Amino acid sequence: MSDDIASAKQRLPLPALMHRLGLGAHAKKSAKCPFHDDKHNSFSAWQNNGAWFFKCHAGCGEGDEINFLELQENLSRRDATKRFLNLAGLNDVATTRVEIPPMSICGNHSENESRASFPSRNESRTTFDWQKCVEKFSAKHLERLSKWRGYLGEFCSWLHERGLVGLYDGCIAFPVHDAQGNVVAAHVRAKDGSWYYAPKGAKTRPLVIGELLPGETVHVFESQWDGFALMAVSGERDGIIITRGASNGALVAEVIPKQATVYVWPQNDRQHKPEEKWPIVNGIKIPPSENWTKDVCANTKCAVKSAKTPTRFADLNAWTKDGGATAKDLLDAMQSAETLREPERPLIEFRSPLQLKNFIPPPGLVLAGHFHIVKGSVFVIGGAPGVGKSRAAVALAVAGATQSDWFGLKVHRRFKVLICQSENGEFRLAREFAELDCETLENFVRVCPPPPYGLCFGRDGFREQLAAAIADFQPDVVVYDPLNAIAREQDSAEYLTTFDALKSVFPFGDDAPSLGVVCHTRKPKPDERASGRALLNMLAGSYVLGSVPRTAFVMQAASDDTTDNRIVWTCCKNNDGDLGTRSAWERRNGLFAAVTDFDWDTFDAPEKDKRELITETDVRGLFGNGALTITEAKKQLHSNTGAHPVTCYRALKPDGRFAKHLRFEGERINWK
Repeated sequence: MSDDIASAKQRLPLPALMHRLGLGAHAKKSAKCPFHDDKHNSFSAWQNNGAWFFKCHAGCGEGDEINFLELQENLSRRDATKRFLNLAGLNDVATTRVEIPPMSICGNHSENESRASFPSRNESRTTFDWQKCVEKFSAKHLERLSKWRGYLGEFCSWLHERGLVGLYDGCIAFPVHDAQGNVVAAHVRAKDGSWYYAPKGAKTRPLVIGELLPGETVHVFESQWDGFALMAVSGERDGIIITRGASNGALVAEVIPKQATVYVWPQNDRQHKPEEKWPIVNGIKIPPSENWTKDVCANTKCAVKSAKTPTRFADLNAWTKDGGATAKDLLDAMQSAETLREPERPLIEFRSPLQLKNFIPPPGLVLAGHFHIVKGSVFVIGGAPGVGKSRAAVALAVAGATQSDWFGLKVHRRFKVLICQSENGEFRLAREFAELDCETLENFVRVCPPPPYGLCFGRDGFREQLAAAIADFQPDVVVYDPLNAIAREQDSAEYLTTFDALKSVFPFGDDAPSLGVVCHTRKPKPDERASGRALLNMLAGSYVLGSVPRTAFVMQAASDDTTDNRIVWTCCKNNDGDLGTRSAWERRNGLFAAVTDFDWDTFDAPEKDKRELITETDVRGLFGNGALTITEAKKQLHSNTGAHPVTCYRALKPDGRFAKHLRFEGERINWK
C-alpha cells in the first residue's frame, strides 16, 4: 500500500489534486483557506524534499494529499486513501477509457440522427438553439470523442452535461457565447477538418470555461483539444480560455482578468507544421503558434508564462493521448515555464490592519542575520578603497553556497549570489578564487569580469543582457560593485535614478533578489573616528545611499599600518531588525578570519606615539621573567614605553625589526 501511495503522490501531487477538486486557486504559498470562511490568507501549500504539504494557520489542519481529502470530503483515513488512489488512476475503475473501433466523430450518421431539426451551414435563423445541438450529442458520440482524443469517458460526459459540446449538421460543435454569456452560435468542425461558425455571420469569441478570477491562474490554448486535454488530466475546471485558432491570440484582451498569472500552452508548429503554412509577419515567416503567443502577450498586462510540450509531440493533446502525460508532468511543465512577460505592478496598494497582521512571508525570505539580508530588499557595503569590500561580497557568496556564517551573521539557508563588478580583472579574480573551494561554489556563484563598456545601464542592450543572465541564473542576491561606476554624479536625483535602473532588470514579487551595492566612504576629518550608527554618515555620495537601503555595513581598516590586514565590520543601519555587535576580522585565505583579541580601546581612541622609537633594550627587558603571550608582551611594551599599540605590535612581529632576537613558541614569545 505504501508503494501505491508513493506512486499516487507522483502522479497526482497536492497542487494537481486541488485543481482536480476545483480548488486550484488555493494551491499557493499564501491563499485563503478552502476549509473555513477565510477573510485573509491563512492557508499555505508548499513542497519540501519532493513531497507536498499544506497547512491552515488558523487551525483547520495540515498534512499531505490524503489529509487534504480527509478534510475536504469528511472521510476516514482509510476511505481518503482509497479515494486518493482512485483519483490518481491506480485502480481499474478510475482509468478505464471507452474503447470502440476508430471512426470519425462526424462520420456515417443516419439522417434522423444528424440532420433533423438543424439548419445547414448556409441557412440562418433568428434564434440559435444550442440546447438541441447538445441533446443530439448522444452516448455514441461521447464514446467516439473519448476514443478519438484520448479523454476519459467521465470527462467527456462532464463536457456534455455542461453544454460544452454538441452536434450541428452532423458534426461536432462547441458553443460561442456573447458578452452576457448567452450561446449565440456554434463553432463547427466540418467533415473535411475545416472549421466554420453557424449561423453565418457569427463573430469569433474565445471559449471560456469556469470562473476567471482576478489574481488567479489562467490557462490559454489555441485549440479546444489542448484545453480539454489539460482539464481531463489535471482536473482543472476553472480559468480556461480557448482562442479557437492561432490567429485569434488578441481576443484574450476581452477576457483575461486583472493581475492573473497566464500560462500559454503553444503548439509545436516549428517542429510539426510545414513552413509553407507559416504566416509572414513583418516580412518574416514565423510559426503560427509563436505569432499566437506574441499576440497573447501583447494583449494583457498580466504575467505570461509559456508551458512547453515536449517537441516530439505536436501539441498538448498529443502529449496526453500518445505520450501518457500525467498531472505531475503538466505541473512540472508549469513550474519550469518560461516567463514571457512580467506583470505590470500596481503603482500603489493598501492593506487593512488584519491583512497586515495575517501576512505570511514566503519561505526563505530572510537569507542572513536578523533581517540583515532579505530577498527584495537593498543593502550596502561601504568602506575606504582597498579595505576589502569586493572580498566581502565574495565572502557573502561563499557563505550562501556553504550556509556558513557571514561576518558573524547566521546564514539561514543556501542561496545564490551574482556579482556584477567592473574593477577586478580575470587575473585578480583567478588569484582570489584559487584559494576557495570552487567545486562547492560552482552552482551558487556567478561573477562577471569587467564589461568592455563598464556597467552601462544607459544602454538598452546592456540591461537586456543582464536581465537575461539574472533570469537564467535566478540568484537570491545580486551585488553591484562599485556603485560609483554606475552613478557618476553625486546628487540625489542621479542616485535615485540609479537605484531604479539597478532594480529594472530584476523579476517582480517573491522572485525578486536582494540588491547589494558596494560603495566608498568619504575621507575622514583629522582625528575623526566614527563608530556605530554615525558610520552611516561616512558613505560617500548622496544622502540616498543612507536612506534607500534597509541595511548598511561599513568596513574600516583596523589601523593605518599598511601591513595590518585586520578590519572592523559594523552594521550601522538595520531598519527591520537588530544591528548586532561590531566585530574585527583579518583578511586571510581569500576570505576573513575572526580576530578574538582585538584592542577596541586603542581602535576607538587612537593617539600618537609618545616615542618615535622602540629600542632593543626595551624589547629585551620584557622577558626578564620568561616567555609571554604576544598580547601580554604588546601590552607590557606599551606600558613601558608609551608607544602606540600598533607600533608595539609591529615591533613584536615575526618579520619585525627585532625578529632575529625573538623566539616564537606557538602563542608565546621569548628573547633568544
